[in-house]
Amino acid sequence: MQQITSTKGLTLIALLFHIIGLAGIGILHAGMVTQATPFHLLLMFILLSIAHGSNWKSFFLWMPIVFILSFGAEWVGVHTGWLFGHYSYTTVLGWKWQAVPVIIGCNWVIVTCGAISLTRLVSENIILNSMLAATAATVYDWVLEPAAHQQNYWVWAGGHIPHLNYVCWWVVSFVISLLWQIMKNEYNQFAVNLFLIQILFFSFLRLI
Repeated sequence: MQQITSTKGLTLIALLFHIIGLAGIGILHAGMVTQATPFHLLLMFILLSIAHGSNWKSFFLWMPIVFILSFGAEWVGVHTGWLFGHYSYTTVLGWKWQAVPVIIGCNWVIVTCGAISLTRLVSENIILNSMLAATAATVYDWVLEPAAHQQNYWVWAGGHIPHLNYVCWWVVSFVISLLWQIMKNEYNQFAVNLFLIQILFFSFLRLI
């Protein structure tokens, strides 16, 4: 009962902040709300960490690997265009190191943890589940991209999103999801809730 209550409480907090963000960005067009994006991501990452409760050990072993893999992939993408395509980050996502926002690792953790937890409801086969999770994460990115362009999170060369971006999102997400299962992380209901909240958030931003 305590775990259920905790999940509900964390979900309500996440939902509240996304509603505030949607109102501030999509309706009021308040630049200050957009600039708060890195703090919002950090808060969601903290909530996700809290949600693991007694299962935190596997998560905190998996998390730094995700940070290294995702940051490395983003570094290659930004500096060479070999991964994701030719793009560059603006200042919206906060402090950057080597032209890559440090907070981006939190985003990869949040998205992939949510995607893999969601697809665990469908299958427990490691390979199939990793493929499904990678697909879910890539769909998330497809929903995100127009809103990210609108809010100037990053800029694509030529102003269009290459197909390579989605291919690389799938591959990187697959590897991360595979590691999540190999390291025996457990299903996280809050991660699923947050994943769905974020998809709805960016879907509404696309419509506004």
